[in-house]
Amino acid sequence: DGTEAFKTKAEPFAIADPTLGKIDPDFDPDKVPLLTLLFEIEKPSTGFSQCATLSSSFSTMRGGANDSGGNNKQLHPDERVIEALQHSLFCASLFESMRAEIIPLTASNAPSATSTQQKGQKSVVWLSSEMEESFLPPPSVMAGEDTSKSGEARLLCVVHCHEGEVKVQLDDEYSLTVKLIEAGTAAAAASAESSGIDDHSNKQQQNDVSDGPGASGSQTPSQLRTLCRALLLHSQSLYHEHRMKMRQEQLSSEKKEHMPLMGFARVKKQVMTPSPHILQSCVGLGCKFIFEKKVRVVLKALSLWLAQDMKCEDKIVVEWLPLALFDSHSRFAFIYRNLCMDIGIYGDVLRVTQICDTGEFKTVAFGSDLELEYFLKLEIRRVLDKNNY
Repeated sequence: DGTEAFKTKAEPFAIADPTLGKIDPDFDPDKVPLLTLLFEIEKPSTGFSQCATLSSSFSTMRGGANDSGGNNKQLHPDERVIEALQHSLFCASLFESMRAEIIPLTASNAPSATSTQQKGQKSVVWLSSEMEESFLPPPSVMAGEDTSKSGEARLLCVVHCHEGEVKVQLDDEYSLTVKLIEAGTAAAAASAESSGIDDHSNKQQQNDVSDGPGASGSQTPSQLRTLCRALLLHSQSLYHEHRMKMRQEQLSSEKKEHMPLMGFARVKKQVMTPSPHILQSCVGLGCKFIFEKKVRVVLKALSLWLAQDMKCEDKIVVEWLPLALFDSHSRFAFIYRNLCMDIGIYGDVLRVTQICDTGEFKTVAFGSDLELEYFLKLEIRRVLDKNNY
């Protein structure tokens, strides 16, 4: 028929994307924004706030940090850009995971079981406005939360939720704001030089000097700043563990799908992705840190009250349970003569378990350090009255 056969040689990926693997001459690093995550703790009554940002590893090495061998690490500009972009994507994904706890994803490809479950469960309560802490009860009380629940089961009191910012009530004194902010461009990451001092640190030091005493509330500025960094580290760790777990489950499901069919055909089930509850865990951990600090102040003041006002030589014995720093609760034993109590701190709720004279256990819950102080003084007075000092 006069036709001839010709062999066609297809280069890899040339048909799908001819520019794959080639450098774009029009690429402008200055137009590539980089994102980072910011945690801010604010005292609404005074406007005092402290914050911290999640730094990538390239920013910690740009100051000329030495490795274990004593050699100065110098990354190639392209490697810095890639690492900065990876950090930016990680921060954006982490923020969307926390924002989804307040406003669930309503995409068409989302599993219907997830939306049905979220409708049946109450996880957040919206505040009409941000009020003074003196008129604001603990978030667990406002949300109608069961005090027996803690950790991932706690409810969120939301002040506002925007596209790149989420603000929730941390406790009756402080609020927590999570922001997704820009942290420069890819060009700045590639040509970053050592500045020695973070600009954010300078702003925090100026804030410490400008605000008067007592503006930071029950926590000092350094304690609030440390708490911001701890919550950032906690959220990063939770998200990493969640992604690793999801990856293992995905590999396991793919392995089961490739197994030979035995008898009946396998029916592919739609797997519902669980929420990591990162924001809820951070709020619970922040409440525990603040509440524990207040309780320690109460215990110290109680010892002085017993020695100076009550003129009693017997000492109070307090033994804290050695738990991990990022544990969701704290626990200690309070002993004075024949008075023995087991006290646990779960977020913004404190539960006291006491052994009565009859051998029975009595449990009571408190929502503030002042209530605990009055309760302990009353119990100590009862012990002193029974023993006639």
